[in-house]
Amino acid sequence: MDIRVFRTFIAVADNKHFGRAAETLYITQAAVSARIKQLEEFYAAQLIIREKNNLRLTPSGEALLSHAHLMVSQMEQSKVALSIASQQKISFNIAATPNVWDAFFSNRIHDAIELFENVSLSTEISVREAIQRKLDDRSLDAGLLMDPIKDDEFTNELIGHFDLSLAGSRPKFHKDVDDYILVDWGITFRKEHALHHKVIPNFKTSTAMIALEVILSKGGFAYLPTELITENIKSKELCEIDTPVQIKRPIFMVHRKNNVNDELISQFKNLLMKNQ
Repeated sequence: MDIRVFRTFIAVADNKHFGRAAETLYITQAAVSARIKQLEEFYAAQLIIREKNNLRLTPSGEALLSHAHLMVSQMEQSKVALSIASQQKISFNIAATPNVWDAFFSNRIHDAIELFENVSLSTEISVREAIQRKLDDRSLDAGLLMDPIKDDEFTNELIGHFDLSLAGSRPKFHKDVDDYILVDWGITFRKEHALHHKVIPNFKTSTAMIALEVILSKGGFAYLPTELITENIKSKELCEIDTPVQIKRPIFMVHRKNNVNDELISQFKNLLMKNQ
């Protein structure tokens, strides 16, 4: 049933006159009569009693009036809702593990915001397991990890590297130091670390910034992103120490295959690989 028919019925009920209802709706009186007849045929009930110089609703007409108002109101609300939805930006959701954020993505967040200025961009820092779960249920579009997700449903793209340096508050480092901080740099790093170092950490963290703050305030040693501590090395707040551990760590952009935001993922990949 055309919603205009209900608007016409409301106009007739309000004006109690076919001619005035027609003027209100900017249609002919014949069109008003035709629409009321269409309603009465649809409901198989007389809705309006037409008397000389008088027009009133039947009990059926009175019963229909409140429903007519509701239907017209709901139709208007649906139009508003669709209008708002059409103006909403596409959302693009990114997550990174704490150390990828500190070592790599934090310096590129402004470029990402600029790239996606017409997109509703969301970023978060989370652990690998949570990122994989959210990628799987598609509440995330892309995750930045140091180790790929080995699953046929995911695409892992190597988009860059970052360097690590063993740094400390003093120049001498050996296996008996009692203030070593073990930062979690992923599965491969843990294997290499166990192979080359017998030092027992007195503190463990998944976040490079926490390790750096502890070292600067209390002293100690940790593997930290070279880019993060460049100024600290220059100012001699920290000492860079030679190490046999592989100091270049990969970064993978991981996403579900057949993502609806494939074009945005491709743009994001190009941004991250720039200057690499």
